[in-house]
Amino acid sequence: MNNKTPKVSIGLPVYNGEQFIRKRIENLLEQTFSDFELIISDNYSTDSTFEICKEFAEKDSRIHCIRQKCNMGPVWNFNFVLNESKGEYFVWVGVDDLLLPKFLEKNVEILD
Repeated sequence: MNNKTPKVSIGLPVYNGEQFIRKRIENLLEQTFSDFELIISDNYSTDSTFEICKEFAEKDSRIHCIRQKCNMGPVWNFNFVLNESKGEYFVWVGVDDLLLPKFLEKNVEILD
């Protein structure tokens, strides 16, 4: 991750999301508003979720992925990404959700 504080932190808690995670990350990277960090917490998946996340993190410094040492449960994982965030604004996203390209841009505009 870069050293600049992002305007928006996006928290993506995930467990065994290999079916959706690639499309999900690509969708977030298509946002017209680009001043964000993406915090992915892999809750000890037993599939290739973490490897896919690492692929993206190696190519984009806004992506920070963490693999938990054991499955901590969904509530803990949601709280983890929130606690890791550094942005002025925060949004949770699900592994199987998709956002319209201007979602962040329009929401930041309203919040500012």
